[in-house]
Amino acid sequence: MTQKYGVCLYSERSICRIDCSTCSFSFRKTSNIRPFVSIFVETFIDKKFMQEHRIPFRFNRLSPSHDDPFYPNRIISSIHECGVFLCTNGEVQVSLESEIYQIRRGDMYIYMPSSPVRLLHKSNNAEGLLVALDVDFMLPIVQRVANVENLLHIRRYPFFSLTEDEYGYVRTLMEKLWGRVDVEEKEQKGFLQQHLQTELVKSMAQTITYEVLGIYFSRLPIQPMVQTKKDLIFHQFLLSLFRHFRQEREVSFYAELQHLTPRYFSSIIKEKSGSNALQWIVQVVIIEAKLLLETSELSIKEISVLLNFPTQSFFGKYFKQYTGVSPKEYRENILKNK
Repeated sequence: MTQKYGVCLYSERSICRIDCSTCSFSFRKTSNIRPFVSIFVETFIDKKFMQEHRIPFRFNRLSPSHDDPFYPNRIISSIHECGVFLCTNGEVQVSLESEIYQIRRGDMYIYMPSSPVRLLHKSNNAEGLLVALDVDFMLPIVQRVANVENLLHIRRYPFFSLTEDEYGYVRTLMEKLWGRVDVEEKEQKGFLQQHLQTELVKSMAQTITYEVLGIYFSRLPIQPMVQTKKDLIFHQFLLSLFRHFRQEREVSFYAELQHLTPRYFSSIIKEKSGSNALQWIVQVVIIEAKLLLETSELSIKEISVLLNFPTQSFFGKYFKQYTGVSPKEYRENILKNK
């Protein structure tokens, strides 16, 4: 274990970033900073250790007394997550992949990365459970039992209803996970015990994932199929895309990670998904830009820096090319509709 010392500059309106190969935090310096200095001491082992010993998902409960993050007309998912939502009472209306779903008790939806879920409406008695899993944790699990066609099928048809027995079973699993996470947050444990408890919580999340996928595929004509080499290439592309899209937008970067030529690599991605590699990259970048414009207080310039565009003007042209409106117009339209 080592200690890391550093100095950070903060601003009420700007962000700073210090990139370090061993630190898990970053800040980026921007203009018009009114700084004050904060001396910090960061104790850590290494990135791999931190990743292995944290819970790779979040758990949210919707109830009449607990809204966050379930506010109407708000995106309740992240581009870096896959997730499942189970409605346990009342009604919830969401939009997903441009489709609107009315969800009632015993209904469930699955959302994939780059598929923002927007809550449109919820009844006063609405209740539900949401488990959102990090892409790095979720995709390797799904990859063991489903190929690309299966994943795209889930993306196109994310909604399904549970039988009463299935509902009771899945709800019990999710409630137990909620209870275990709640205990973990309150109790202070030694290193070894904490490690064991973290692995237990991860295994519970894996169990829920497999159970939900099993139920999903049991009632649909499509069945899980054997993985091919091209499936593995696509899965690896998704993982690397969600890790690097803020810094890298070139197809060649992702092709080189798998030791393939850009043309052959992109042809595989198109063959497996219907969209080429560049279209996937653009889609993810634009979705993240929209999420930042809608859900953060960052300025457009700060967002352009965060997404590694050379200038705010370049970011504006890129955004308008694929959306038809400027970042400013998009943000203003969102604010008008809230």
